[in-house]
Amino acid sequence: MAKNFLINGDTKNSLSPFDRGLAFGDGVFRTFLIKDGNPINWKNQYQKLSMDLKAIDIKPPSKKTLLTEIQKLFPDKGIFISKIIVTRGESQTGYDFNEGIKPTRILLKIDFNINKSEIFKKGVRLTASNIRATKSSNSGIKDLNRLENVLARKSISKTFFDAIMVDNNGNICDCARSSLFARYGRMLYTANNKSFGIHGVTKKIICENVKKLNLTIDYSPLTLNQLEKADEVIVSNSIFGALQVVRFKNTKWEKGTLANSINNLLNESD
Repeated sequence: MAKNFLINGDTKNSLSPFDRGLAFGDGVFRTFLIKDGNPINWKNQYQKLSMDLKAIDIKPPSKKTLLTEIQKLFPDKGIFISKIIVTRGESQTGYDFNEGIKPTRILLKIDFNINKSEIFKKGVRLTASNIRATKSSNSGIKDLNRLENVLARKSISKTFFDAIMVDNNGNICDCARSSLFARYGRMLYTANNKSFGIHGVTKKIICENVKKLNLTIDYSPLTLNQLEKADEVIVSNSIFGALQVVRFKNTKWEKGTLANSINNLLNESD
């Protein structure tokens, strides 16, 4: 049976139990779609991966190396989920590590459920998580320490697409696995992610191109009560794109056009 991962470019390699990604969450990752062998939004995905690695002083693998490995692992036809993990490498000295430590590259191939994706396009439901988002000095970096998100997802039923996370002041910090946008007229609100959460690729594309949607971006704090008064609510990530939220608590929204407009924007960014 063909393997669905590469470690440092080879299916025969294994992950050391001394890898710092396992021991300390010392690394970063990116998750995105591969369509017919081509990584979607690759320029933005590689840029984000490189920026996050440089922020924690890990040398990024070259774009050529990663593309070669993607071509090796993924078939020419079909839609798959790709996950790239880069850790600082192996060490046996606790928190300390030697200069010149060699990073570990892990590439995963995961099946994409097209039927589930089509169902989500009809609209999704959200709930509020009881897990509070905590401040981080590495806010915005998609590092391997995602326990808050795991626990937030664990606590919700399959009825809900995602769980909204808030800080100790009750302000929204996006969702456990997606970014959240709320439209009020021509204003589009989203969390700024300066102290909490992750400023991911889809969020970056939306915020940088918001004028194409005839909207203005606003990063002002937003509470759950204020969210229920929005004209439209959207969640987005690199796997499912933009999805219309049709219900949160007792508030229901009719299917609007913003999700489709954002998806067109994301497709243009390939």
